[in-house]
Amino acid sequence: MSQQQSTTRSINLRMFIISAISFFVGVQFKNLRDLFGASSNANIDAAWAPHDFDTPYRPEPGISSGGGRKDTAKRAKRAMKNAWNGPKKPKKERAKDTRRFAASNYTNDFEPLPWTLPKPTPMRYQSSKEFMKDYVAAKRKRKIPLPWEQKQYADKAVSLPLPIVGLNFPKSATLTMKTYFVCGGITSVHTSTMDGRIGVCMMENQFADNPPLEGCSTHKHKESKEIVPIDFISDIGLQGPPCYYASLHDGGLENIAKYYPDATIMLVTRNASSWYRSMSKWGSIMHRWKKFCGFDGYHASNDKYWTKLKRSLSKEEYWVNFYEAHTQKVREFAMEHMSMTYVEAELADDLGEVLEPYTGVSPSCVMDCHPGPHWVRKNNATSRCHPVGENPALMKAEHMKEAVEEESENIEEEEEGRSDDDSTEDDDDSDEESEEE
Repeated sequence: MSQQQSTTRSINLRMFIISAISFFVGVQFKNLRDLFGASSNANIDAAWAPHDFDTPYRPEPGISSGGGRKDTAKRAKRAMKNAWNGPKKPKKERAKDTRRFAASNYTNDFEPLPWTLPKPTPMRYQSSKEFMKDYVAAKRKRKIPLPWEQKQYADKAVSLPLPIVGLNFPKSATLTMKTYFVCGGITSVHTSTMDGRIGVCMMENQFADNPPLEGCSTHKHKESKEIVPIDFISDIGLQGPPCYYASLHDGGLENIAKYYPDATIMLVTRNASSWYRSMSKWGSIMHRWKKFCGFDGYHASNDKYWTKLKRSLSKEEYWVNFYEAHTQKVREFAMEHMSMTYVEAELADDLGEVLEPYTGVSPSCVMDCHPGPHWVRKNNATSRCHPVGENPALMKAEHMKEAVEEESENIEEEEEGRSDDDSTEDDDDSDEESEEE
């Protein structure tokens, strides 16, 4: 009988516990339904809300006030966020670019232009030094004078014919080369002139069959305010809209050669994989190259080859091929237009020493540059450019590396010290045992 009573009490206890849990869950479910229910547009007021939050929730435009649990949860979440952060600050409208060659004159419906890059040849896989050796040999064979060997350039700031057109891709030392030639004593411009974007100017002039820099060939000197002719340009492309790169889009290089047959074209290259990783971290440029330029295998004049390549390779492999094909195209153009002067160098620690024989500019003029105010703020820097070896980001990374190495050495020394202590204790113990024996 006592066993039956014990069993009954155990069952009753279980039923009580189950009833209590069910009641608690039911209450909580009711509270959640009242808070997030589809018909609930009541004031959302809670302990976390600011003291001045007394505005009832209103559905945002474009969002149904009915719509089920997910929509109501989203509305409640937005209301909580707005209550916590306060009203949104109105965005500052950008001042309209009133210059003649403004990218803002174009809209997103600007159709991508046809572009061409070559299929691989052995020339693609040469280093810059190897190609320049072949290029100089070809000039000598045709008895075409090399500017840096001519007396007429001996007393000039730069021993190259002007203008100098930099064809570097973004993230391939475009700003570095601008500061390099400024230091060398010639007027150098990066991205824009006093008349607007260089890329817009060159594109519109190509369409009109005009010289590439017509209407944008001068710039106001920063200090003297004097209007002077431009000697060097870099970062001359447009990410879109509109998208335009003279070295990629059909007819761009030919228009340069047509109107500036004695000018200089220059290319600074870098490791293609490093370039891709750098580009991938640089804002939305890769997205724009796909959306507005069609560089991801589409809109190419030989698009079947590049589309097939895009489908068969990884993302990095495709863009590495794209970068190296661009270098090959510029090299082929230089070999076909020998009246022009071509200079190519790789972005490396000895860039200044490699360029000096061609340009006559001191190697000390090469700076380590990072465009964009974000980099300046992030690294607490005062300038976008620093002497090689004094880049604050690299110096910070080097200091961290040294600190880690020093800490590792300290740990190793401590472990060696402990092992020495242990071996000493073992020796003492063995001595004691010998004495006892």
